[in-house]
Amino acid sequence: MRPAETCPTVPVTTPTSTPGSALSKTPMDRKRLLLIHTGGTLCMLAEEEPGPLAPSTYAENLLPYVRGLEDRFEIAGERFCNLDSTDLTPNHWEELAGLLAENMNDYDGFVVLHGTDTMAYTASALSMVLENLPRPVVLTGSQRPVTKARTDARANLVNSAICAGLDIPEVGLYFGAHLFRGNRATKVSVQSYEAFDSPNFLPLAEIGVDVRVLQDPIRPKGDFRLRTGFERRVIVLYLFPGSRPGALRAAVEAGAKGIVLLAFGSGNVPLNGWPEAISDATKAGVPVVIRSQCLEGATDLSRYKGGANAMESGAICAGDMTTETAIVRTMFLLHSNPDIEDFRRVWHKNIAGEMS
Repeated sequence: MRPAETCPTVPVTTPTSTPGSALSKTPMDRKRLLLIHTGGTLCMLAEEEPGPLAPSTYAENLLPYVRGLEDRFEIAGERFCNLDSTDLTPNHWEELAGLLAENMNDYDGFVVLHGTDTMAYTASALSMVLENLPRPVVLTGSQRPVTKARTDARANLVNSAICAGLDIPEVGLYFGAHLFRGNRATKVSVQSYEAFDSPNFLPLAEIGVDVRVLQDPIRPKGDFRLRTGFERRVIVLYLFPGSRPGALRAAVEAGAKGIVLLAFGSGNVPLNGWPEAISDATKAGVPVVIRSQCLEGATDLSRYKGGANAMESGAICAGDMTTETAIVRTMFLLHSNPDIEDFRRVWHKNIAGEMS
């Protein structure tokens, strides 16, 4: 694994050569894509039929399952890792970001094959560390392996490649029929082929009979650079009726550097002891970020007494960002802003379109 470090600014130039292990060749006027394999259902095989799916090593032979891509793109492959996405960690986020940064000058777009379970976390992380991203980076996966006759893998892979060839220089997440802004997407179903949604932000693009771009993408405002670093000592607490504020105090005593509290409704917390626990955490220098448990709508701590008291006690509002992004963003900002006042100051600044 590469160590966490901040890389210097990287000027981005037009690709002049095709590095890597080419999986297919097309005329030089075709766009160049790098397909990065991390694992996931799309490239899984059952060790026994029937049986549970496990990571497989046949991703290098994906193209025979998606005939036609080689006619439109020049595609190279990179095997980053071969893991179920539940085993990916912030170390993998940093190393994957480094791999993308190293290849940024050599390709027109990138497709990252990833398991669905933690794809939204990785997309959020990449959106924050790849500053002034000049090329599309599209994460995708599937609900069923590409080798199955009835699968969503082929369509997701083909359409992700198409999205990686569009002029949308963002970290995106493609699934079903939509390209979502990666840090606005969340997994909503384990059964549907429309497994992801973007509850508080329109998709970037929709692919049906036509390819429709629905949103103006974020454009780089300076030179591309890689920013790395995530504070691992972040704890997530989920409120439920009867949950005790001692859990928050225990998290602080256990060494948490940041806490994400998933609260009721618009961000409401019980009046009995929770505002005081939040105040104690804040005084100890541990920021408490409150995010609603609801998928849709924005966290608003001023709406009810419990939320207002929490805000007066020092709680920080997550707005309309997803749960995954609230967690990853807390980890990312704490790494470079460990002081609670610095953290509070930078929290309200948009990094990559993750909040309204």
